[in-house]
Amino acid sequence: MALTEAWLKANNGKAREKVEEVADRDAMSVRISPKGKVVFQLRYRFAGKAERLDLGTYPHLSLKDARIKASEMRSLLDKGQNPKVEERVKQQKYIEASTLKEV
Repeated sequence: MALTEAWLKANNGKAREKVEEVADRDAMSVRISPKGKVVFQLRYRFAGKAERLDLGTYPHLSLKDARIKASEMRSLLDKGQNPKVEERVKQQKYIEASTLKEV
């Protein structure tokens, strides 16, 4: 089932008995927590191992932006880079830059 903004809006914040995962296209999916938190994820294989990368939460990240981010992460895979590692490096650089500005 392809995800839509209307479906996301209707299911955001809606309580469930257990975690639910709904697949979209191009290896992207959403995971919905029992409390109704919607998280966009990219599923991929790297070095023979199945991986998941959280792209962001709805509504802070729109469906359109999540698909764009997923496409960017797949392009890293095409270059032989692990998107999860690249995201951690990017976050660490951001934290270090913020800390240096405060000093």
